Amino acid sequence: MANNKKIDQEARKEELKRREELEKLIANTSQEITTGVDATKSLLPKRSEHFLDYHKVKHVLDKESTEIVVSIAEFYLDGDVIEKVPYVKQKTKVDQITVSSLLFQMKTAEHAIIKLLGEIDDGNLHPRTFEVLASLQRSKMEIVKHLAQFMIIMENAYKNFQEDYRIKKAETIDEDTEETDEKFRMRGSKQLIQALHRVKENEFDSDSIEQTAKDTKNNKEDGDKD
Repeated sequence: MANNKKIDQEARKEELKRREELEKLIANTSQEITTGVDATKSLLPKRSEHFLDYHKVKHVLDKESTEIVVSIAEFYLDGDVIEKVPYVKQKTKVDQITVSSLLFQMKTAEHAIIKLLGEIDDGNLHPRTFEVLASLQRSKMEIVKHLAQFMIIMENAYKNFQEDYRIKKAETIDEDTEETDEKFRMRGSKQLIQALHRVKENEFDSDSIEQTAKDTKNNKEDGDKD
């Protein structure tokens, strides 16, 4: 019984000894790997990290979208129309927001694609990485297509505004002209009626004077006869 207990203690000591040796080997191996990785990094060319300043990008894209919308609007409409007509003014603001959003989505999609390409170049060859890359590329192409379609929609909209504004302006001028003509006709008719009244009164006065003269003459002739 005592011999068995002594054997168990010796086996336990041997096991602990092997465990310590294994832990030292693992620690030394890990240190060697870390040292090797650091040495490899120093030998390989360093990849510059590119971070996207979203606030700066958004500010730049807002400015670009404003220039795009204003250039299209001013190609078909006068600057006074864009500033003074409320509907056109609000339309340009909405178009600027839409174009800015599309440009921002396209820019962020490009940034994500570039990041994934860097991961692939660094050795991340997992199939899922390529699936995500393909999905982002499709999304970017959809954004480009939507942007092109919206540019055509904007162009047609401002072209129609030009024609509608021309027709509306012409109608306003015609209404003002008709109103002026109507006032002139009314004023002319009134003056004509007044003139006719005056002529009639003058004719009545002339007839009265002529009749009085005739009566006076006749009375004189009758007196002479007597």
